[in-house]
Amino acid sequence: MKKRQVIIILVAVAIVVGAKLISDVISVPEERKAKKPQKAISTVFTTTVENDSIPILVESTGVLEAVNRLELFAEVQGVMLSDEGRFKAGNAFRKGEVLIAIRSNDQQAQLYAQRSSFESALTAVMVDLKSDYANEFPTWENYLVSYSSEKSVSALPAVTSAKLKSFLVGRGIYSAYHALKNMEIINAKYRITAPYNGVLIEANVDPGTVIRQGQALGTFIQPEAYEMETTTDAMTAEKLSVGQSVQLTMQGEEGKTWNGKISRLVKAIDRNSQLTSFFVAVNGADLKEGMYLTATVEAGKIPNAFEFSRSALVGNDQVYVVKADTLIAQTIQQKFIGQSTVVVSGLQNGDQLLTKVPPSAFEGMNVSIYKENK
Repeated sequence: MKKRQVIIILVAVAIVVGAKLISDVISVPEERKAKKPQKAISTVFTTTVENDSIPILVESTGVLEAVNRLELFAEVQGVMLSDEGRFKAGNAFRKGEVLIAIRSNDQQAQLYAQRSSFESALTAVMVDLKSDYANEFPTWENYLVSYSSEKSVSALPAVTSAKLKSFLVGRGIYSAYHALKNMEIINAKYRITAPYNGVLIEANVDPGTVIRQGQALGTFIQPEAYEMETTTDAMTAEKLSVGQSVQLTMQGEEGKTWNGKISRLVKAIDRNSQLTSFFVAVNGADLKEGMYLTATVEAGKIPNAFEFSRSALVGNDQVYVVKADTLIAQTIQQKFIGQSTVVVSGLQNGDQLLTKVPPSAFEGMNVSIYKENK
């Protein structure tokens, strides 16, 4: 009986072991072949190099100011007279029109008194002139006849005789004349007139207020003729000249330009910025004082050079070119650096210059040049 049990157990173990072996054989998958690693190829953007004579365009900004600009200040004291609202910013005046008038009643009375005194002094010497200087008498008589206390005094007749001049000096004619002339000059300061056709852009006083000597009254300009101060580096400034054409543009006004000329060059360098200034003169009915403009001026040309975006630079003296689908580092020489572009030499015509450098770019990298589908 025991022998029979042993046989049964052995048979069962054999069946289990056999089933396990068959299961392992059936479940083993067929060995797969490993795939060969593929090289990653990046698509890049390039431009074809065409060397040429590149103009150096210098861009700088500045603010327009009127060429003829008058800051009004009071030289006398008094109450501003009513002007029916004319002395207001934005009002236009023609040459000779009164900009501002200050009450001068007392001054006018003194002026008339001084003119009368001068006329009396002239009348008093006429008798002596007629008797002692008969040749000179007609000239002085005509001067006295044409003299008026209502008009500004005219220049005294010319005197060639030293004896006559001493006589007139002794009688106080010259001192009276110069005192009168001085009073007329002071009296004229009570009325400020426009020196040219222009516009008042700032008014600091109103009629009825007391104006004090030295007080700022306003600003008067002649529109249409403007000048703009702008800056550039000293080396570039050496290539500019007075009379050179300048193109002016304004941000937000694309397609609109004004043509100006360099009017002045400052032969000094600012210590802080290490820049030098130049001035651009420009005319235009649509220009306004205070406009912020960009000036573009040509400062010579660089022969056999190529211009491209500064973002294509690798360091300061290298770029990538594509040769046989491979990136090659090419050494270049910077000739001029603009705001967004750089002009270089050292590239060959036909080179495919990388315009956008991938972050992971390296020399020897396999690339594919992007070609736009047409």
